[in-house]
Amino acid sequence: MVNIMKRKFRINPVLLKELKVKMRGKKAVFLIGCYNLALTLLTLFIMKTTMMNGGYGSRITAQNIFGTYAFMAVMQFGLITLIAPALTAGAISGEREKQTLDILMSTTMRHGSIIIGKLFASLSHIILLIVSSVPIFSIIFLYGVIGTKELLQIFLFYIVTAITLGSIGLFMSTFIKKSTASNVLSYAVILFLYLGTLFITIFYEQTVVMPRYIATGMAYPTNTFWLMYCNPAAGLMSLLSTQIGQGGAMFPGVYISGGQSGTQIWIINIIISLVLSAVLLFFSALKLNPAGRKLFRKNRDMEIIDRFLEDDK
Repeated sequence: MVNIMKRKFRINPVLLKELKVKMRGKKAVFLIGCYNLALTLLTLFIMKTTMMNGGYGSRITAQNIFGTYAFMAVMQFGLITLIAPALTAGAISGEREKQTLDILMSTTMRHGSIIIGKLFASLSHIILLIVSSVPIFSIIFLYGVIGTKELLQIFLFYIVTAITLGSIGLFMSTFIKKSTASNVLSYAVILFLYLGTLFITIFYEQTVVMPRYIATGMAYPTNTFWLMYCNPAAGLMSLLSTQIGQGGAMFPGVYISGGQSGTQIWIINIIISLVLSAVLLFFSALKLNPAGRKLFRKNRDMEIIDRFLEDDK
């Protein structure tokens, strides 16, 4: 019974090994401490600046708190966007360059488990930084403007975005042999995801939709073009505007609704991001599986070997 429980709740070996290596030294603690110190000082600076520029002296208003919260949210989002692809773009190609990929593939682990372990091992620092910043975001609790629900929403969005961007980097790392090339292509795809979708949306709205409504004299629509649902930045703006209770058109075809009504872009963006991550991870595991073995489940021979090793212990 004990052996069955151990096998059932066993941690991914790749993830466990990477975590032991990365968390063993002082580098991880130093990184977390410096990041949270910088975030705290910047938060206090922005809060003080908004208070002084608002003409209220030293009085704290809801507008000050909303501005500080939006700054903290955008800063965290920028950190995830910059770091997450770099951490995963060399996960598989780096093993190939060090000539250790064949050794890793010769183990009893399924290729899907290797991909999942590499993803979360590479993103462990990002997830740790996100979780460690919760006490700093809790400063907002002191003023009763932002509650637990809003913080859970923003941190859920962070983690999903980190997994999606990490999946893009891991996909490129699996299909491209060189880490430098996979890094460049990963950021190119993410740049298209952020700016490319925005430019295509604006171009389509300006050249197709707007002339049509001007010619017919109809009111311009306040819905969002479907391509923007794939844009994580639009999802973040939608989430912040929903929490703060403000809305409006950021750009033509990009309408951010506030309050409880209207299309919630961030919810659709989370769903699309999870589907995209699953597809990319599946094809990454498929590429890493030239022999056509099962991606996640062990075959019967491997189960017998594992059971023998557990009993021998």
